[in-house]
Amino acid sequence: MELTVLNKFKKFLYNEIYVNILQNSNDTLIFIEEVNFKGDSQHYEKLFKSTDKVKIDEYIQSYVNHSPINYVSILDPSLSQGAAPTCSSSEIKRYCESGEYEQICINESWSYYSSKFDLIELQGRYKTSGLDFIFSPFHMLHDFFKDKTKGEIALYVLVNEDYMALSVFEDSQLMFASLLDMQKEDESSDDLIMDIDDEDELILDEIENHSVDLEDIDVDDDLDNLDELDDLDDLESFDDMEDFDVDSQTEQTLDSADSSMDIIDDQSSFGEDYQRFSLIQSAINTFYKDTKFDGKFIQNAYIADGIGLSSEFKKFLEEEMFLSVMVRKIEMAQELCELAKVEQK
Repeated sequence: MELTVLNKFKKFLYNEIYVNILQNSNDTLIFIEEVNFKGDSQHYEKLFKSTDKVKIDEYIQSYVNHSPINYVSILDPSLSQGAAPTCSSSEIKRYCESGEYEQICINESWSYYSSKFDLIELQGRYKTSGLDFIFSPFHMLHDFFKDKTKGEIALYVLVNEDYMALSVFEDSQLMFASLLDMQKEDESSDDLIMDIDDEDELILDEIENHSVDLEDIDVDDDLDNLDELDDLDDLESFDDMEDFDVDSQTEQTLDSADSSMDIIDDQSSFGEDYQRFSLIQSAINTFYKDTKFDGKFIQNAYIADGIGLSSEFKKFLEEEMFLSVMVRKIEMAQELCELAKVEQK
């Protein structure tokens, strides 16, 4: 009773600070939610290069030091993690490749796990602030679609920059799961991006070489031509930029180059979308090959889009795998914060 009163008094004096970390190979997003005793909240966020460890620590500490009531959470970035359709510590060894691991059971029916070595390394990286919660992307995916997993068999995918967490549920029971590593496929993804046309290459070369070679100017000839000018006012007219017309061919060249760069971006997006589709297709083929799932056929797919997928990705799944696809945008940092709020209660 006394502890409850003390906690309420602390919350009256101090705001609750939720620090949420989304760490990828290139960037790390820090999302802060600050909640006062009335329940009103303010949000702050900042993106860092993942290599800027000192700046990340300083930013986190600048908020943690505001209040003794703070919770630091991170979405597990480990690529050795996974999920299994069992809570048995002996049975899960059939699914977990790492020697030592930590396992969390969900609803007494399935569990997710992560390498102890990776978790210790993660805690060491954030030792300045400490980590209160380390959440699995499979946990986030299940919570995000908890209204769907209770129904018929379906595919669920959380799409992040570095990986995709894939699972198959039927009647709230996990049947299959796989963490699909996007980084592992980076080298082969280059083959999926179409080459730039020769014409576009020539355009880019022309821009790079579109400069004036001073050695090509005949100074004597140009000085002779100055005699044809009536007076010095004609010379001054050269300084009037309004009278200077850009060569139309140069403008066309620059416009074509901009279009070429847009094509490159589109092709890169296309390649990444196809790469993700290929990984999902391969994982589902593995699911179908398992004799335990004979007679099971997936018709629906639910995608939690954490990066901003193009319409091509959805089209690949629909046309190549004959799935009915629903894509729902997920704000992963905010979802992580909501998981922390539930956990600390």
